[in-house]
Amino acid sequence: MQADRVLALIVVSGLCVSADADMIVFENYAAAKGLDFFDPNYGNEIYGQSLDITHAADQQPMIGEMPAGSIFFMHLQDLNGDFIWIGTGTVTNTAESTDPTRIPIPIAPEGIDYFGPQAFHDGDAIDSSANFVDGWRPVHGYNDLTGLPGVFTVDDAFTVGIEFEQDGGMHYGFAQFDLSYEVREGVVDIDIIPTRWGYNDIAGQAATVVPAPGGVMLVGVFGGLLTRRRR
Repeated sequence: MQADRVLALIVVSGLCVSADADMIVFENYAAAKGLDFFDPNYGNEIYGQSLDITHAADQQPMIGEMPAGSIFFMHLQDLNGDFIWIGTGTVTNTAESTDPTRIPIPIAPEGIDYFGPQAFHDGDAIDSSANFVDGWRPVHGYNDLTGLPGVFTVDDAFTVGIEFEQDGGMHYGFAQFDLSYEVREGVVDIDIIPTRWGYNDIAGQAATVVPAPGGVMLVGVFGGLLTRRRR
């Protein structure tokens, strides 16, 4: 793939997707490789695959790598329950929501406030005014108090704002995902599939959440982010 600062061209199943204003944008497509959750549970740490918003689907990091400009999902079990979190690569932060999601946990049955990722939508600008905070962002939480399927902090389609350092400057970008789940015999299967991601390659300038061009259908899958949590 070749990308130009002013205009980026990405082939999606034979169709071209373009983005202006110094935005470089990538789409999910059929040749993409599947992503997996990081999972340190059960005494056998499993390394997942991160999504690097500066590269195309067929140029993503190797398993366990977390470069600048990347985010990943981790399945973590602790005394509060069974959670999925968004983590980040080196010198990278995600924007945190200022609207909490209340999730009950064993030590606080009335619930405590969890702050998921800040919500962005098509056409939004992402820059230093976003609520970028170092740390993890909860996506889903489950325990006996929540019941199945648990509590989500995001919608079934959500966009994450991202800032990262590159070549001595701060860059801004986004990653969009589709989320679905199925409950089978007390097990929640959650898929989080990346659909579109990109960044502004001019340091300090806002990234724009670029919508999918009309008529372009995303026919491939990344393999999905799939976790199975046994209750």
